[in-house]
Amino acid sequence: MINIKKASTLFLSLLLVMSLFTLPAYAEEREELSFEMWTLDWDTISVDAGDVIEQMLRDIGIRMKAIPLSDEVLYDNLDLEHTYEVYEMSHGYAPYPAHLYSRFHSDEILDYGGNYPGYSNSQFDSLIDQSNTELDFDDRKELLWQAQELLAEDLPYIPLFTSDDVHAIRKEWKGYHCMPGGIFNWFNRLTTIDLYHEDQEYGADFVMAYPSFIRDYNPIMAGDGRSLLVMSMVFDPLVSYDDDLNIIPWLATDWDVSEDGLTLTFNIVDDAKWHDGEDLTAEDVKFTIDFYKEQEAPYDLALINRIDSVETDGDYTVILHMTEPYAWVLYDLEDVPIIPKHVWEDKTWDWVVHPDAMPVGSGPFMWDSYVDGEWIKLVANPDYWMEGKPHLGSFTVRVISESSARFLAIKTGEVHSERYELDVGFIDAAEREANLAPLEDTWCVGMWDYVISFNQRTDPALQDPVVKKAIAHAIDRQRLVDIARLGYGTATATFIPPAFFGPAYDNPDATLYEFNVFLANKMLDAAGYLDTDADGIREMPVEVVEEEEEEEPAVELEKIEELEQSVETLTASVTDALGLVTSLEDDLGSLRTQLNSSLNMSYGLGALALLVAIVAVYYAMRK
Repeated sequence: MINIKKASTLFLSLLLVMSLFTLPAYAEEREELSFEMWTLDWDTISVDAGDVIEQMLRDIGIRMKAIPLSDEVLYDNLDLEHTYEVYEMSHGYAPYPAHLYSRFHSDEILDYGGNYPGYSNSQFDSLIDQSNTELDFDDRKELLWQAQELLAEDLPYIPLFTSDDVHAIRKEWKGYHCMPGGIFNWFNRLTTIDLYHEDQEYGADFVMAYPSFIRDYNPIMAGDGRSLLVMSMVFDPLVSYDDDLNIIPWLATDWDVSEDGLTLTFNIVDDAKWHDGEDLTAEDVKFTIDFYKEQEAPYDLALINRIDSVETDGDYTVILHMTEPYAWVLYDLEDVPIIPKHVWEDKTWDWVVHPDAMPVGSGPFMWDSYVDGEWIKLVANPDYWMEGKPHLGSFTVRVISESSARFLAIKTGEVHSERYELDVGFIDAAEREANLAPLEDTWCVGMWDYVISFNQRTDPALQDPVVKKAIAHAIDRQRLVDIARLGYGTATATFIPPAFFGPAYDNPDATLYEFNVFLANKMLDAAGYLDTDADGIREMPVEVVEEEEEEEPAVELEKIEELEQSVETLTASVTDALGLVTSLEDDLGSLRTQLNSSLNMSYGLGALALLVAIVAVYYAMRK
């Protein structure tokens, strides 16, 4: 009769030895495609979009755990530690595509730099550097398109959507301008000079709700949107923007740029006055730019560092001499508030301007009164140089911290609008409110662009364009807009979206990643990212080590020792097998008898299969 226990031992020994000849081609256990995706806890749009992205990526076997974090934790990591894996939040566009440099140029890979992903591509850097000095717009656009294509291939981040600016504003107010960035924005100066009440074309008092008080009375240091809006009404720049973000005259009536781009000549208005009655002249413009340079103010450096010197030609002509051509010089000048020399000449750039000093500008509104932390009142400048402007008699900002209280105040007419876009929680109510302008009339494509960004420093999966392209294909951007912004947003598929920057930037050949879950899964499959343990999450690919044909496979020393011991065991087992084979006929006869019994039928079949396997191994080894 067959010794089943001994046969089982023999068979397992053979399997063990065979396994030593088929060692895995990788040494470490594979990791899953599982990441932490940080969102901003106070930004409901970021949080809601993050939750939806987490769900979407399950369809392609990627775990992207959305974790809301505070400003302090998230930005401390982005600015200093640089250890994040993935984040999803908004950044914010300038009126021209300056973000390509600040977010992706390798010069910005530093503490507090804007290149959070740590993206480094020398070809991209070269294209951006060339575009900054290219004066011809069409040639500059081609360079930017090439840079955009590199980003579309490498995908340090994926553009998602803009949170569009849709405002709750009382319907009796007219004259506001819908332009990229919103109807109330520091670079939308047209709204504040053209806004009027339908029953009172001139002199009406407008009240705006702020969520919190302004941070700076100093126009140079103002950096938050609340401060910037107030300062844009008090101070004038040389140039401004129209509804399509084209440069238009402001204090400068016209200008000329030399063919080599190194000399710019501005003629300025000859009837502008400071709010204290002093004349505004070319000397004030020269002083402002010299002040930035000499004081080394840490703002507008791309422009200021390229200005070699400034001179005046009479009282109303200013001449800038550049160290090199700079394509965006006019755009950056829009961001420089002209300050009065007679007020600032004995000050420093970080002067803590006290509101009791009534900040002196030349803008359409003058400082009137305030209660610190509660409200600020600006009154129309009666001597403003722009004829017939502003239409308003006064502009008051009032702090109402709770969003529900702000919306209620707008509904009742206590205030007439608010600084930022309508909170998503009140969109449905605003659409039904008869006393508000239709939201479609206040809808402007937003400057706050939401992205999903990948740290490019260490993780091989996050460095792999295949993984990021698959993620891009798996995200339904319009669904994100519908859920996170109730439809009031614009899906973005390129790094310079023409919806914001204008149709001139619409590249018909741009690489786009359309929503296609099937394609995303196929891409990951082909790249070897497979769900090998059937838990719904893909693993990293197996690294296959190709062996040279004439070389023996490399086996570690301890494996060799194990192999020798196993061979000894195998030799003894084979000797036993010879005895088993000799008595095979007798055992088969006995086995037939056992099989006749239904009680031992399954036992006999198993023994027979095992015996056949042993014999087959024995004869195979003899060969």
